[in-house]
Amino acid sequence: MTRPFRLSAVTSTLSFRLFIVLFLSILLLFTAYLVVSTRYLQRALERQVEADAGRHGDIIIQGLFTSMLRAEREHTYSEIAMVGAEPGIEVVRIYNKDGDIRISSDESEIGSSVNMQAEACYGCHASASPQEPLPTGEYSRTYEVSAGYRVLGLITPIRNAESCWNAACHVHPADQSVLGVLDVQMSMELADAGVAASRRQALILAVIMILVFMALTAGIVYRGVYLPTRRLHEGTRALASGNLDARMEIDRSDELGKLAASFNDMASSLQAADTELRRWSQTLEDRIEEKRVELERIHQNMMLVEKAASLGRMAATVAHELNNPLSGILTYARLVGKKIDRLLPSGGEKKGILDNLELIGAESMRCGNIVRDLLTYARQSSAEMKRAHLNDLIERALKLVAHHIELGGIETRVELALESDEIICDPDQIMQALIALMINAVEAMPDGGHLRVKVWEAPDGPLSRIAFSVSDTGVGIPDEALDRIFDPFFSTKDETKGVGLGLAVVYGIVQRHEGTISVESEVGKGTAFTIEVPRDPERAVKDVRRRVTQT
Repeated sequence: MTRPFRLSAVTSTLSFRLFIVLFLSILLLFTAYLVVSTRYLQRALERQVEADAGRHGDIIIQGLFTSMLRAEREHTYSEIAMVGAEPGIEVVRIYNKDGDIRISSDESEIGSSVNMQAEACYGCHASASPQEPLPTGEYSRTYEVSAGYRVLGLITPIRNAESCWNAACHVHPADQSVLGVLDVQMSMELADAGVAASRRQALILAVIMILVFMALTAGIVYRGVYLPTRRLHEGTRALASGNLDARMEIDRSDELGKLAASFNDMASSLQAADTELRRWSQTLEDRIEEKRVELERIHQNMMLVEKAASLGRMAATVAHELNNPLSGILTYARLVGKKIDRLLPSGGEKKGILDNLELIGAESMRCGNIVRDLLTYARQSSAEMKRAHLNDLIERALKLVAHHIELGGIETRVELALESDEIICDPDQIMQALIALMINAVEAMPDGGHLRVKVWEAPDGPLSRIAFSVSDTGVGIPDEALDRIFDPFFSTKDETKGVGLGLAVVYGIVQRHEGTISVESEVGKGTAFTIEVPRDPERAVKDVRRRVTQT
């Protein structure tokens, strides 16, 4: 979605303001230059016209000097008329000290008088007695005629030379310094037209130069200011939106280049800090997940312990009540069998009775074993800790179940890779746990397989914990049964092969040794039980309490 155009968004930019400042500065400079140059040109042309008028006046006076001495008026008139007809000359006239025009190229004004208060005359006639000499610049005046153009007039005094007042034809006294005035008026129409044309050309040239210069200035401002600042703006917006990979590619050594380099350093620092925060966040999440799993495991253990304690009390009561009747049934079944064997003659009936009595004895024996397991589970007796060698316990357990292993056609592999296998434990209970796990493994491989017993150093710390596992290549345990595998009276076997107390007893033994037990299984590929116990359970308990206290 495109944003609507806003003029304020353009006028508020640094580039636009810089462009306006440069534009106004250039416009002011060119305007001042145009005004000054035009005035200078106009003044120069005026001085040129004034100089031409002065030269014409001198030439006229020198040219008419002889004819005026001889009083040749016709010749004087013709000379004045000829000069007045020259291009650029408006009028040439001669008037006396009273302002009466005697001779003029314009015959209509002969006999009239000039205004003695005019700018050119006022310098001499401002006072009662005319002053002389005046500066040359004060003999000229400029005025505008009705035709609309300007005229520059220059008066040249006609001095009373010695040859004049000595001449017989003149009546001028010797003390009269000025006999009259020659007034030459030059048209400034061509000069003003040239100034106007020059002004127009200068204005056009100035406009072109301003446009060209502003185009160059706009390009410089665009490339040198606008583009870098826009990249800086885009980079900061990208960084603010969370894109920590944003960088500015400005290859310059000026302030903007340094600012871009500082921005890139800041972005790199923010990215490194964000990466560190994410790593710590992930670490914290992992630690929380570990603690959650650990708390869940502890909760499950507590539930199992509580369930085991409750079932243990019930099992102890049931086992105690069933033990005596079962012993009586087994004893009397054996006695009746002996009497029948002595009293009844051999035959089919006798054999049937003896088979039934043997079945009663076998079932009573099986019930007795169940009661014994119940008593073992119910007692949960405290472990009698002492030093033992785990490798020896494993070898003894393998000897005790060797008959089952041979009958099942199972191959055994033992890996005892420990430099020191000494631990503090209850040897009988560890033996009981090993035997239970080995028998379960043998029963899980009715068609033969591989039994593997492995011992190694647990990774929690050097010489602190020992791990050992019993694995098989049997039928495996379904996934839905793994969560309940250590529950009392839960079993995946046939009802005739057990009541589900073996793994519950193993779990209790591991708990009393401050250890952990885990199971990994895949249906059709086998099962592995792993037990991890501290070398010194009492020291492990103290370490746990110390860490809890520090936390």
